Amino acid sequence: MQKIGLAGFLHETNTFSITPTPLENFLNQSGFYPRLLKGQEVFELSKGKYNIAASGFMADADKYGFEIIPLMWAGAEPSQPLKTVDFEYLMKLIEEMIRENEPYDGLFLDLHGAMVFGELQDGEEEILRRVRVIVGEIPIVVSLDLHGNISERSFELASVMVGYRTYPHIDGFENGQRCAAVMNYLFSGKTLFRAFRQSPFLMPATTQPTTKEPAQSLYALLPEMDKTGGMISATIMEGFNACDLPHTGPSVFTYAESQAQADESVDFLIKEILGREAQFSVEMYSPEEALVKALQIAETTDKPIILVDVQDNAGGGSPSDTVWLLEELVKKKIDRAVIGVIWDPQAAATAHHAGVGTKVQIALGGHTLPGHKPFEAEYLIEQLHDGDFLGTGPMVKGRTLNLGKMAQLRLDGIRIVVSTDRMQALDQSLFRVVGIESSEMKILVLKSANHYRADFGPISGGIINVDAPSAIIEDPSKIAYTRLREGVRLKGLGPVFKHPVSK
Repeated sequence: MQKIGLAGFLHETNTFSITPTPLENFLNQSGFYPRLLKGQEVFELSKGKYNIAASGFMADADKYGFEIIPLMWAGAEPSQPLKTVDFEYLMKLIEEMIRENEPYDGLFLDLHGAMVFGELQDGEEEILRRVRVIVGEIPIVVSLDLHGNISERSFELASVMVGYRTYPHIDGFENGQRCAAVMNYLFSGKTLFRAFRQSPFLMPATTQPTTKEPAQSLYALLPEMDKTGGMISATIMEGFNACDLPHTGPSVFTYAESQAQADESVDFLIKEILGREAQFSVEMYSPEEALVKALQIAETTDKPIILVDVQDNAGGGSPSDTVWLLEELVKKKIDRAVIGVIWDPQAAATAHHAGVGTKVQIALGGHTLPGHKPFEAEYLIEQLHDGDFLGTGPMVKGRTLNLGKMAQLRLDGIRIVVSTDRMQALDQSLFRVVGIESSEMKILVLKSANHYRADFGPISGGIINVDAPSAIIEDPSKIAYTRLREGVRLKGLGPVFKHPVSK
């Protein structure tokens, strides 16, 4: 059997975020991510078909004759760069476990692709550099979230990188399986050729879902390429814009049995991206405009209209505590509306102290963004929850989730879901656990960017992206980059980035 070391270290870093990234977020469950797992504990990810690449890789281990050596797995919700001391702590765990269990025939790394630590240092590049020092030239196969910002050096250090193909990300397990197949190919002794290109423009997040154009038909090309003789793997990275690094943005990489085929394939995908460039732009509405539009659409359907609070998405590093849209709902006296998930540990604690059925004065949300204010009112405590619950939708089905103390607050016809731990609204279970059935609502205000589409999309009568301020800026042309590479277009057919001239 081939001896394969397996480790995971995931974080999507918003370098503009004001939300801290404490080490505790990696040690304990953090939103989408389980607690830190060490050694044999990593096998917990093999006990179900979890939407995690490590789970899929281990599921196919026996098929290829792999003996899995579990090392360490950790991840945390998106937020600001890791402190160097915390990165070093977690990296040391991986390095120690690798050394304790040497030698290996190969190494599988479950990474994100947009981790940043310390003074804007690329996390994946450093992980790969250090691992290479220990294991030498054995095959290293890396699974990546499709929002990775991939440097050419990271591409060179890995034997093969394989990216997710869905956004919302519902193919984590399948990506692990793709990685296992690639690892098996590497043991065949055949030469592998590779090609890497960066896109000349950035893709705004709201244009990236693979459930709609322009990305849907783009990603549909990849399974067709898999069927081509001589192709081993092809990946399109859409990039994570809230990250101030030179290589931020989309990239494409291919692996084939000949250099000509690798080059032709990567050039073909870049050409297809460029052919859709005009569609990678931004369409958003102010909170007032969005609600007016939502009420108009609501007259034509009995399904809920979704207002997407794109820029206050915990899954992109925002605090998830702004109340701009709550203010608008109250102003227009909307009935059968719900907003969530608002991150406010103090409000959740106050609700639990007061108890169900009581009314209590709460200064809700608005604590994080400079200049923003809480929405203070007397809220009715409708329902409470504290502890584990099961995810039910495509992204987290069967997974145990825990956002600490949670509450359903009510203000006339408006319901608000409040949590102690941050997590974007990507699953209806986050609402059901406090007594809300989303399909019965008229208006759903979701703090997410696109992951909500996996579970909420099918029940929706319409979707509207809202331009409400927070730590994420949806339009890349408005982001204050300082380190981005010169000449990249800041969205489809958008302005070209030039480094600020120092005075």
